[in-house]
Amino acid sequence: MNNSKRLSIAMRRQEMALGWLYFPFYLVFTGQLLSMAFLALGWPVDTPQGMARLNGGFYLVNFLVALVIFRRFLAASLAQVGRKFWGFVQAVILGLAMYYLSSLALTALKDWLAPNLQNVNDANVAGMIAAQWWIMLAGTVLLAPLAEECFIRGLIFQGLHRKNRWAAYALSTLAFCCLHIYGYIGAYPPLTLVLCALDYVPAGIALAWSYEKADTIFAPILMHCLINALAFQALG
Repeated sequence: MNNSKRLSIAMRRQEMALGWLYFPFYLVFTGQLLSMAFLALGWPVDTPQGMARLNGGFYLVNFLVALVIFRRFLAASLAQVGRKFWGFVQAVILGLAMYYLSSLALTALKDWLAPNLQNVNDANVAGMIAAQWWIMLAGTVLLAPLAEECFIRGLIFQGLHRKNRWAAYALSTLAFCCLHIYGYIGAYPPLTLVLCALDYVPAGIALAWSYEKADTIFAPILMHCLINALAFQALG
């Protein structure tokens, strides 16, 4: 990696502080609070329909919180799209190619190591899509990418990037992997979860790369929307 590469649009200190304060809620507490609220209202959370509605609420809350906390960062990043439009388009296209090629290689390796392993998160999402497809479509394709990119690539990757690009790539990718499997800890063997987490490494790296290349968080946001849209079609 070229150590001279820099991201020109940084979050303000207030955005960083508020982002890190909310981060535990994003990971754990928002879901728990929503679950408690659903149960208090008599809405089930242990059925595919209930889980889909709960996840829809989770996606919506985090989307709105990300818009509020990171509004200045997002506005500056959106303006950057106009200034470097063709670089933005190129970053998205090349990032998608990087993601799918590396995913194919990883899938071949996993099929050799564990031929019958199904990603537990994919199976769970597929059940929710079958129960409430429109909620999951809005949540996974439109709402979740912006929030995830603001927190994972914006807060973590961008925050570390100027100090250590290797650490920025490594820690943001690790956080992205953990985000998708930590809810299953205790329900599945550790090795199964580690293998499932590997599925998110190609996206974690490719999304960070597209952000760095385009110099705007909207490159990984758009990429993430497209990846999730194709995954939604496959799982549905």
